[in-house]
Amino acid sequence: MGRKRTARQNKRAKQSPEIGRRKFVALGLGGVGTLITAGAIGYKVGWFGSASVAEGTPSPGSAPLVSPPLPAGLHPLSLSASYQNALRAASEITEHYTRYLNNPSTLIHAVRAFGQNFTLADGTLAVAHLCSRYAAEKEINGKRYVYFPREVEVHENSFLKTFLEAGVSLDQPITVGSNHYTLRELGESARSLFRCDPQDLSRYEKDLLENHLPWGLIAFSILVPPSQSSWTNAFGEQIHLPAVIDSALSAYEQTCSGVRDALVRGEAESIAFRQAMNQQSCYGMHAVYGFFSCLKHGYRSHNLSERLRQLLDLVIYRLRGDVEAFQREYEAAKALGPQALSNLSYVDKAGRAVTQGPPPPFVMEAMHLRSQIKLLGHALEAINYVLLHRLFSLTPEQKQRVQAGEQVLYDCLVKVRALDLDALARWYSKFVSDTVIAVAHALRAMKLLTADNPDTIAKK
Repeated sequence: MGRKRTARQNKRAKQSPEIGRRKFVALGLGGVGTLITAGAIGYKVGWFGSASVAEGTPSPGSAPLVSPPLPAGLHPLSLSASYQNALRAASEITEHYTRYLNNPSTLIHAVRAFGQNFTLADGTLAVAHLCSRYAAEKEINGKRYVYFPREVEVHENSFLKTFLEAGVSLDQPITVGSNHYTLRELGESARSLFRCDPQDLSRYEKDLLENHLPWGLIAFSILVPPSQSSWTNAFGEQIHLPAVIDSALSAYEQTCSGVRDALVRGEAESIAFRQAMNQQSCYGMHAVYGFFSCLKHGYRSHNLSERLRQLLDLVIYRLRGDVEAFQREYEAAKALGPQALSNLSYVDKAGRAVTQGPPPPFVMEAMHLRSQIKLLGHALEAINYVLLHRLFSLTPEQKQRVQAGEQVLYDCLVKVRALDLDALARWYSKFVSDTVIAVAHALRAMKLLTADNPDTIAKK
């Protein structure tokens, strides 16, 4: 067996750089796969986010995207990589660019990072702003339901679960034209509109598991006690939440099979695993958080506690494994040469560029930092959620791995703070919007175990 392994390794070593390059392109640089034009070459490069569904991307026939004038006041700043400086960097980036961009995605993440009292530049509460401008209605079988459209919240039930975790009152008004609802009614509508077949998770939504279910699991675990975990939805279908949880976790476990053991042995994460995680929102960490939320709110069937104990250990190992994979992908990107990205632009579904001129020269570094912040911020958010609610305790060895991951996060945050983010915003404002989202999760992760936990801030 050892001789065969050596032979395979020797064969890989003899492969041409072009073969390795094709593998790099296929892997997608750690992301979801977006059409990018670089000169005459099209790459599917994950660092860049999803331009085809980008917020602010013009629809066919609309005017090109033009970024609004940038406010003054947040110049690049060099800081040492400490907890306090990382906290400062994340806070300043999130607050400043959320108010500049003023879009639903950054606003809801600012609520996540700062709590329900976060305000727009004019002093309006972000929660009130979102609830008064972006909700919609639909009618099914003669009954009307309130919801937030996916083009607004991106992931189904993401606004609902964020409001719930931030402690927003269930009496919070939500308006749709002349009709008035409450957050309580939004939750009831979410239950009624939820469709899921545990035997076939993609039956109603091909990407339900990857891009929508995790937020529903958080919301429903908060709203629905285990004793009332079965209901009939608006389509007459029976929903049994424990079965949904078990099916989703089983699928996730299958995707991650063998990865922890490989990382324990010091091996790199496989390309197959990297590709699978790139299909999941934020590298699969929203799913992890959703499972932990279910456990926290009393769901225990299907041996959930022990399975999540093992999942927690995998997440802690990924703090190193994913970062090392990002570094390999970054080195592969740099090996293509600076010319490969010199004419980089995002395109919309119609193939029109939505960027303004060439990218800043540090765009690859910004992508690399954002990927690490997104992974580490979401992972540490899930880990600290576990610690906050005492779902599990960490071994000394796990604590060391977590501390190492935290230090990498601090380093990435202060490095992003040292970049000219205004230049990135002028080139493509959604790049900065996606950066704010990643940084906001990291900010919440750093605050969860402190007196500044945004979930415990009472409304004024």
